[in-house]
Amino acid sequence: MRCALVLLLAFASAPASAGQCYTVNAASGSVSFSVDQAGAPFQGSFRSFGGTVCVDGDAVTRIDVWLDPASVDSGLPELDAALKGADFFATDKYPRVTFTSASVQSRGDLRQAEGTLEIKGTRRQIGIPFRLAGAAVKRTVSGAFTLNRLDYAIGTGEWSNTKWLGAEVKVEFKAALVGH
Repeated sequence: MRCALVLLLAFASAPASAGQCYTVNAASGSVSFSVDQAGAPFQGSFRSFGGTVCVDGDAVTRIDVWLDPASVDSGLPELDAALKGADFFATDKYPRVTFTSASVQSRGDLRQAEGTLEIKGTRRQIGIPFRLAGAAVKRTVSGAFTLNRLDYAIGTGEWSNTKWLGAEVKVEFKAALVGH
């Protein structure tokens, strides 16, 4: 009887289920960016990223994602080295870019995650629209948003002049989610 009472109290005091949490599968996804450089589009991607997306029914309850800016890939090794340097991502000092949701709203099949984006130690509130597709074990997440790189000190010194490198950066992402 005492054992049953302890189990009953343990279950009664446990928080309600937050649903299923999924791990972002970088091997089947992508995070890419584009920015105007001297009037022409310049594109690149990040090879290393991950995180967790929690879902309860159709509601997304939490998003904690990251990317490794040292995994930047522009297709040009000398440019990648510059992007990892102090004027851009300063990857030796800031090894991660993170986004943590504070809330997620649904508008049909489009969702909006409101939360904190941190790049190079600068934290800003941002809204990120995305779609969650599939169900159970076959879910994917995808979306796109635009940010001002100067808000995060990406491209300082001579690179802060938007005549040569645009301020607006479009970020696109897509990944499969793996349940655990």
